[in-house]
Amino acid sequence: MTLNEVRQDTHRAGAEAPESLHAQRRVPFKLASALNLGPPTLRVRELGAALDFYKNDIRLQIKRRGAGPDGLELVELGFKQNAEPLLILKADPAATRPLHDSAGLYHYAVLVPERRDLASTFLAVGNSGVAYEGFADHSFSEAIYLHDTERNGIEFYADRPRSAWPNWEEMSRGAGGYQRFASMNGPLDIDSLLRELTKGERTDPVPFPNGARMGHMHLRVTDLEKSVEFYRSRLGFDITMYFPEIGAAFLSVGGYHHHLGLNTWQSKGGPPHRQGDAGLEEFRIALPSATDLDAVSKRFPEFKRGERSLTVRDPDNLAITFEL
Repeated sequence: MTLNEVRQDTHRAGAEAPESLHAQRRVPFKLASALNLGPPTLRVRELGAALDFYKNDIRLQIKRRGAGPDGLELVELGFKQNAEPLLILKADPAATRPLHDSAGLYHYAVLVPERRDLASTFLAVGNSGVAYEGFADHSFSEAIYLHDTERNGIEFYADRPRSAWPNWEEMSRGAGGYQRFASMNGPLDIDSLLRELTKGERTDPVPFPNGARMGHMHLRVTDLEKSVEFYRSRLGFDITMYFPEIGAAFLSVGGYHHHLGLNTWQSKGGPPHRQGDAGLEEFRIALPSATDLDAVSKRFPEFKRGERSLTVRDPDNLAITFEL
């Protein structure tokens, strides 16, 4: 089934019988719904400045540090209470600066467990002197936006209960994509957020008091339809929201609002990611079993499989590593 057919089907008002709709939407492969996003790796030109930001302002801890397979230094950063890293920095002073309209990272998104964790993080990171660049109420989540020292986009967010999320199928149906997309991007009520904290917590806030994990990745792509087709048909993500008229799409597994965002707002028709560019080097997807990894590997015979991992590249040459 092509994306044009998906789009036409999504825009219908439901004239077909349910069995017909189910048959039309069937795809041959689905990723395991129990997957987790692992740490993205960011290639940075100035490791010292990046570490000052992540250690002192964001309060991440160095978990491991050493040379990677290519000889470049890798620094894994995370939380005291979590064994696995949240983020990996790859030091490369010779990294080339990405072209302004190239494919790459729009932002990586760090999911905190509760709304009060977002409030505490908002105050603690803000008190460190970091300048926030945006705030939003997305109806399914509340979010804060910023950039690191190398202009990598970051989102901190807390999900609302699933019972409060919009109906994605209804959101995607019919015309008016801009209006429907805009309806999910209201102002964040910061006063309400801060009321989650006691007076003492507001006086002495702690960033990520209960840890956090990678919630979703949002990518700049150069051809939205081609990228959506890749992530849907080859990798097995479900489309939750698809707004081609405004150059945005969101995909997930297991009914989540999105594990993956794609947009062409700055990059439509631009060049693909160049290996050696500063910015996103890869992002990881942890699969629950060897059987799941085997199933993905069979779909990508052109990429060499490791014992416990497989790295593939999307249409814009962005790397995705599947691992156990």
